[in-house]
Amino acid sequence: MEITVSKKNDHTYEVLFDDLIKEVFGFSFDTWLERKLWDDRYESYSIIKDGLMLANLCIFKADMIVKGQRFPAIQLGAVCTRKSSRGKGLSRLLMEHALSLYTDTPAFLFANDSVVDFYPRFGFRQEQTYKPTIVTAINNYVQAMPLSPDDVSFQDVLKNRASHSTVFDCLNADSIQMFHYLKDYEDAIYKLPKCGAIIVAHQADAHLFIADVIAKKPVTFEQIKSELPFTGVEMIEFGFCPDWLDVKPTWELVSMSDVMFFVKSEWDLPDAFRFPATSET
Repeated sequence: MEITVSKKNDHTYEVLFDDLIKEVFGFSFDTWLERKLWDDRYESYSIIKDGLMLANLCIFKADMIVKGQRFPAIQLGAVCTRKSSRGKGLSRLLMEHALSLYTDTPAFLFANDSVVDFYPRFGFRQEQTYKPTIVTAINNYVQAMPLSPDDVSFQDVLKNRASHSTVFDCLNADSIQMFHYLKDYEDAIYKLPKCGAIIVAHQADAHLFIADVIAKKPVTFEQIKSELPFTGVEMIEFGFCPDWLDVKPTWELVSMSDVMFFVKSEWDLPDAFRFPATSET
């Protein structure tokens, strides 16, 4: 069966791709596609028949930092098949083809528990995941300064961020991050004028989840703490490894059925780490 490859800016292909994603996952890439954020690092491999995309697999070419070492890797995502075309080996065909193109490149992906037996067939193994938290009180009666992900100043800081984790991080993922900012965090982005950082965060009761901190110069948690526009916070969870913020968190084990992180090839992983939430595909 013929495999079609499209990298970017092919409107006809994008329509077919988004239609499949909406059917299988229930969301759309529309805002991401409209802004032409599909770049050379994002590849789609699909099977198309009679003007309908039956199955797809995407690869994002990432630069990783793991325990201070930088190396290229690929992240697999949007692996899916229409209900009417399942059981025909289409996802297997796409996996075999895509991985054959990157035989010497470390690979990783996130998946749900419905495919726990699928990815090990291709050399992937599931790894334990954690979430970093700290207990601290935040009661800042400061005026929030919301920022749109379409704001030029936001995009400038995003593309020129100064700091990354040396424990575990995904670099050069601004196009993927923009997808999350547009879809998941559009109303959760705030400018912190004194320290010059931008924070992506939302609060649920006494729990504050900080998905990202973006700055063009190094900052610490103590510098941003007094500017966080939240009150009644008792605990903070970081959606990334916060070592670069000079934070030493408590690492809480996450159930392997809740977050399923798979890797392929040799990874010298830290004892505990958090893949950045805004870089997941």
